[in-house]
Amino acid sequence: MMRFEELTSPEVAALDRDKTVLVLPLGSVEQHGNHMPLGTDTLLVHSVSLAAAGRGSAPVAVLPPPWYGFSAHHMRFPGSITLRAETLMAVTEDIVVSLVKHGFRRILIANGHGGNGGVIDVLASQLGNRHYGKARIAALTYFALARDAIAALRRSQPGGMGHACEFETALVQHIRPDLVKMERAAATYPDPGSPYLTTDLLGGSAVKTYLDFADLSPTGTLGDPSLATPEAGAKFFEAAVSALAAFIEDFRRWPLPGTTS
Repeated sequence: MMRFEELTSPEVAALDRDKTVLVLPLGSVEQHGNHMPLGTDTLLVHSVSLAAAGRGSAPVAVLPPPWYGFSAHHMRFPGSITLRAETLMAVTEDIVVSLVKHGFRRILIANGHGGNGGVIDVLASQLGNRHYGKARIAALTYFALARDAIAALRRSQPGGMGHACEFETALVQHIRPDLVKMERAAATYPDPGSPYLTTDLLGGSAVKTYLDFADLSPTGTLGDPSLATPEAGAKFFEAAVSALAAFIEDFRRWPLPGTTS
């Protein structure tokens, strides 16, 4: 495992372009209830990415995350910071363009914030098209990748795992317990107003609409953080890391369309 920002320029130059996978974590800086830090999403996706990068035998370098994401739906809560979707796309595109310029051929955008989902979908298509024949670009959300394993570990009912919830709270308890203030945690099972909509992290919905978090929960929490424990966090973390590590190894073997090599 390599942290890209800790490498020297000659060390980057020496990396095998055919075998090296670069991982760019994306998260957010936004409210996470009364008990969790603003940087939860970025902290978690970066930690999962670093751990997964250390599992394989071939080189994986994790880039420093740009921290901010698309968080317009959290802006009624103090401390939340949002980029425009266009800004997040531009920042990510500039990073990827730089990496392709240096000859890297497999770049993975690893997302850790639900609000970035639509953005990374567009980025995967747009960047893949732009760099066709030069690089393979993939994008994923780590907790969606590990959906089945996380579902098997959860204790909450549907709606109990959404934001600053059982899952995220347990993960931060595992990684940075000093940042969790459990005495301030409050459970909220919000009603999104239609059976076609869900606020559950693993629920998924065929219908997309804007849901402002302040309309759903007075604290910004969606779900039940009271069910979180550091021990559960360790299990969630292992599930997420294992799923991401397995994908990285598979991604390394993906062909590069438009090339003869």
